[in-house]
Amino acid sequence: MNNHENNRGNLLLELFSEEIPARMQADSEKQLENLFTSSLSSRGINYEICFTYSGPRHLSLIVNNIELIQQDKKIEVRGPRVGSNEKALNGFLKSQNINISDTTIKNIKNAEFYFFSYIEKGKQLFEVLPDIIEEILKKFVWPKSQRWSDTTFKWARPLRNILLLLNDKVVEGKFDLGNDSFLNFNNYTFGHRHNNKKIIINSISEYESLLKKNHVLLDREKRKHKILEGFSVLTKDKETNILQDEQLLNEVLGLAEYPNVLQGSISSEFMGLPPEVLSTAMRVHQKYFSLIDKNKNLLPKFLFISNSLQEKNRDTVIISGNERVLKARLSDANFFWNADKSKNFENWNDQLKNVQFHEGLGSLHDKTKRMSKTSPFFSKLFQVNKDFAKEAAILSKADLVSEMVGEFPELQGIMGGYYSQLKGHPKEVSDAIFEHYKPKGILDTLPQTKLGCLLSLIDKIDTLTGFFIINKQPTGSKDPFALRRTGFAIVQILLTHDLSISVNDIFIEAFKSYDDYSEKTHNSLNNFIIDKIKFILNKQNQSGDIVESVMSLKDSPHILIPILVQRIKLLETIRDDEKFKNFLVGFKRIHNILNSSDLSKHNKNEVNETLLEKKEEHKLLKKIKLLEDEINKFEGKINNQQKIIDEFLNLEKIIGSFFDNVIVNHEDKNLKSNRLALLNKLSKNIKRFAKFEMIAD
Repeated sequence: MNNHENNRGNLLLELFSEEIPARMQADSEKQLENLFTSSLSSRGINYEICFTYSGPRHLSLIVNNIELIQQDKKIEVRGPRVGSNEKALNGFLKSQNINISDTTIKNIKNAEFYFFSYIEKGKQLFEVLPDIIEEILKKFVWPKSQRWSDTTFKWARPLRNILLLLNDKVVEGKFDLGNDSFLNFNNYTFGHRHNNKKIIINSISEYESLLKKNHVLLDREKRKHKILEGFSVLTKDKETNILQDEQLLNEVLGLAEYPNVLQGSISSEFMGLPPEVLSTAMRVHQKYFSLIDKNKNLLPKFLFISNSLQEKNRDTVIISGNERVLKARLSDANFFWNADKSKNFENWNDQLKNVQFHEGLGSLHDKTKRMSKTSPFFSKLFQVNKDFAKEAAILSKADLVSEMVGEFPELQGIMGGYYSQLKGHPKEVSDAIFEHYKPKGILDTLPQTKLGCLLSLIDKIDTLTGFFIINKQPTGSKDPFALRRTGFAIVQILLTHDLSISVNDIFIEAFKSYDDYSEKTHNSLNNFIIDKIKFILNKQNQSGDIVESVMSLKDSPHILIPILVQRIKLLETIRDDEKFKNFLVGFKRIHNILNSSDLSKHNKNEVNETLLEKKEEHKLLKKIKLLEDEINKFEGKINNQQKIIDEFLNLEKIIGSFFDNVIVNHEDKNLKSNRLALLNKLSKNIKRFAKFEMIAD
């Protein structure tokens, strides 16, 4: 790995600490790389490539082909203004230890100043590395950090060692932890927690392999591969599959330095619990992976990742211990399940009166009542039973006061579905309650049933409307109530089900249920949802300029969403068509003329037909009137948007003829004003469909 040619070499930095929480590790890799490379750049030090690694105790960085000497830097110091008093000039010369002959005069903003320039020779890399290490450690930001012992330095967990090699040699230096505590840079690290063996690193090229020999896999992807290999071995029969959980897999990568995949069993007494209860108890609290058969039924066994080294007797003890812990956890779940089943599901709604939704928005009971009021309107859109919709809305939050959801909040909605079904409510209602918290993110799936989507939609519309009413909308990067995620979920449901509703009408029923209307709040909600629609359509590979041209229309909040989407899709299909390109050129010419004219000085609203001199003007006005009639007739009909586009495409020749034979910027002000009004009338009608000036040629 060494490369001394061209004064370059390789560098290794390792920050060794107590176990860093798994959720922080991947981001710490990125942060270490960003801070280190930024620090190199600011000092004029180039490199070829950088690698980072993270695990429970090791956070490492390897930089290949790094320059061993800083680049020389030209320093330019500005002195006093020419003509300043002699004292100021002499003070400047003395401070720089130079003569007047060493200076130059430069003009800065119409004033002349003395300047002194010199070349600062670059330092050796080993000289500046201690400062770089101190800089990045002090700039490092953790979600949570701590001090330890009597030191003042903060890190995610106590920092125990700093390994720093440059071309396989230890860089001299130390880091100040505060209160006379220091970590000297050295050439050693430590192996697996099992024996914590001290490992001397004599060569950077051997660093990763030496740690592997001592049961530490530095690379997250290699730990992942080892885990997946273990899964494969333990699920090799065709009847057994692992319940896929990428989020849990990424989490356990940070829990073990050398993953050891083991299998435990679930006592048969707990297999009567809902499968979601079993998998949630295992996943959330124990970090276990559920196993399913080919029919996706939960099996009475589980997989887990141990940080212990593989050894048969030790593995047996560990498995037994994990089974014992799980049995205690599932015993609690079984108690909650039986206790909840013995209670009256409907009476839980009364208890919701004492559970606050949010300050200023009433109780959860109030929320369900509001949702039931908005449900009839959306029942028509989804074409579902309005009585089922109302019932689902009323019962949707009842499980939040159950014992089970109190212990496992992740099961909200799911348990409500089970309990409502046990109490004899229609399956459609139970299924809707079960899935109404979906989608929980932009990558999550939607509820499978129409009623489930309706319930999810009115729940999220109520939440979004309420928080905007009390002025708790997201600002900048802050979104404490996950309202952006709520907005995306609303849009996903609307687009997927092609609901015939405008953005503006989404919130009307919710405002009525809150009995608190504000046009300003309504406009803010409209803009919020339009932004989410634009984002999702861009994600669906619709061109950003076309999406913007349609969604930024002044009237877009009042146009049915399926019509807006249809316009975007139609424009996408014809953007490379020659006729459309020609139309776009003609329209942009009109737009630029109008944009560069001060229309306020002209009669821009009405065209005076008596001032039309040329036949091309008459033809264009006639065409505009026909176009206006067609747009009035078809703009609100989703299946007729293509007809409007066809009308636009047929404008090419008449617009071309107009510009060939008519001088718009006529010396006669009345003629000029009238011709601008004619073009403005055409532009306004075209821009009822889209802002075509936003579409790139």
